This record gives sequence, structure tokens and C-alpha cells, in this order.
Amino acid sequence: MKDKEFASLNDVAKDLKKSNKKVTLLYAFNATGKTRLSMKFKDLVNETDDSGEEVKHIIYFNAFTEDLFYWDNDLENNLERILKINTSSAFITLIKNQGMENRIAEKFREFASSKIEPQINVETGEITFSIPTGDNEAVDNIKISKGEESIFIWSVFYVLLETIISELNEDKEDRSTNEFNQIHYIFIDDPISSLDDNNAIDTAIDLKELIVGSRNEDLHFIISTHHALFYNVLFNELRRDRNIKDNKVSFFSLQKKENEIGYVLNSQNDSPFGYHLIVKEEIENAIKENRIKKYHFLLFRNLLEKTATYLGYKNWSELIIGDDISEDNRNGYVRRINLYSHSKQADLEYKELRPEEKNMLKLLFNNFIKEFKWEVKND
Repeated sequence: MKDKEFASLNDVAKDLKKSNKKVTLLYAFNATGKTRLSMKFKDLVNETDDSGEEVKHIIYFNAFTEDLFYWDNDLENNLERILKINTSSAFITLIKNQGMENRIAEKFREFASSKIEPQINVETGEITFSIPTGDNEAVDNIKISKGEESIFIWSVFYVLLETIISELNEDKEDRSTNEFNQIHYIFIDDPISSLDDNNAIDTAIDLKELIVGSRNEDLHFIISTHHALFYNVLFNELRRDRNIKDNKVSFFSLQKKENEIGYVLNSQNDSPFGYHLIVKEEIENAIKENRIKKYHFLLFRNLLEKTATYLGYKNWSELIIGDDISEDNRNGYVRRINLYSHSKQADLEYKELRPEEKNMLKLLFNNFIKEFKWEVKND
């Protein structure tokens, strides 16, 4: 597909709508106009009915979503640290109507890998947080970090997205609610702007699973991001999943035209950001800092797959070699990599690896770097 040039973001939005893809993944640097593009797209697809009411065909997540949440820090008159959400927003209405408070709290604890417990009051739009200290006691009214706040807001949207997909998967007459019937688009702009790389990887994999689970042909997803690692993980996950047909997904980078007014959509048929270099550096740092997690096996497998394809090997497992690796050992290592790199094992992500498991990844990675002439940076 040739690159496309557009005079305005509104024209870009029209082209994305016209393409009618199930999934569009879009990379753009900050200040390119991703958030403005999501709003242009919203204005393009929403309609006004005969009574003058807006008919919403899109649910979107962007910088304006986070602006709906704000802290009440008036501790002089109020001893509680309260995260508030605008009670007139569609989010609080949907949370209230669907009774999603417990599910949001559950996903927040999972995504944050934390015992912090949010309490959501849908009537007042107030959220407080506590953390258990043992013996049935807890510290109440704590203020969570900026990263945890971003995870909480993403958890709210994620649960809403789960609900929409689940309802729209059913035939109209079998749905428990009609309030999502007019939704045809999900536009997500930078869900991980304040998160670290670990959470970026988890978020990309979780999001891919949600998208693959959507069976409604009239529901489309547009995801834009400036985060190269998030883009690359989602790119590879979507490309590899057999449930997503190639003609139903497109990958682009969006750029401003140099010294001109306008934009360019560059079609991406292969990952454009040196994914193998990003992965190599992440694994090296994880080994050096002794923070190897199960998802690093997924990254290592991705690196093996890229290298095998480039060098002409039939299978990435052929790259598991070394003087200290026998054929039997290699088969065991391949099985372990497959187990830990499977997306269905997400529930295991937060369990600490045993020292021998960490040493196994270190051995295999360092052998790979040595045998295929990469520079080794870790001890």
C-alpha cells in the first residue's frame, strides 16, 4: 500500500473511517495530533437525531478521558484524599448502570500488581483508596501514585470495553442492555502514557485479547500511540494471531509533512522501530537489574522469531544452541519458553520466578547473543 498524503487531520479521519478495517494501529510522535485525530474522528462518526440529541457511535480513550478524573486535595477541610470523576460523564453513567465497581477494583489490582483497594461511589463520583496492613486492618484514604492513577483510569475504560464487547457479541434480542447498540467504533489513544515498559507490554497483550474476542463485524478498533514498545508488541501480537485476518487489520505511522501543512500516513508492513533492538535492550537490562519476569520469555521468543526469519531458519527453536545445551535440554527449554510466552498465562505474570528459571533465561539469552555475534552488555 502506498503512503497517503492529507491536507488535514479531518481528512485522515475520513480515510480511516472509509477503510472499514476491524483494527487500525497507528504510531505517531507526541505533538503530531493523535488526540486531535481521535476527536475529529468522534465528530465525524457521531450523528444528531431528529430531536437534536447526539447519537454516539464511538467510545474513546484519550487525554481528555484522564481530565475527567481529578484529586480533591483540600485536606484542611477534608481529611480524605478523594479522586473524583465528573458525574455528568458517560463513564460514571455506564459504571452506575452496569454495576461495574467490583470488576474495576479487580482489574486495577491485577494491572497494578497491588493490594490497593479502590472504593467507588457512583452516586457522588468519588473514589478513595486503602491498603490492607494485615490482621483485618487497613490504611484508609491513601493517595496513589501518578502511575497507579493512570492504571486505575485505564481499568475503568478496560472494564467498560469488556462490557461493550461482551454485549455486542450477542444477538440484539439476547443483550442485557440496548445502550451499546449504536457503538461502532472504539478509539484508544495512548493508554500507557504514564506507565513503565512492563505495564506497556501487559497492556498491549491484554488489549489484543479483548480485540480478538470481539465477534461483532460492525465494531471497529483504532489504537494510536507514541510508545514504540507498546506499538511493536501489539503489532506482533495482532500479526501472529490467526483469529485476525490480514485484510481486517492495518498498520500505519502518522507524520506531519516537513515544512508543509498536511500529514502523511505511512503503511507499515513490518515493524518500523527496530523492535529487535528494543527487545534486546530490555532483556539485557532485566538481567542486569535482576528483574526477569515471565513476559521476558515472550520478548525473547519474539527476538528469536525475528532472527530466525532474517537468517532463513525454519524454526526459532533452532537458535537455542550452545556448548552446554544438549538436544534433550533444548527441547525442555523450548517448552518452557512456549509456556511462559503464551498470552493465556497472563495470570501468572506477577508470580516471582525461581532463581533457576531466571538463570535459564540468562543462559539462553547470552548463548544466543554469543552464537549470533551480538554484543553482550550484561554480566
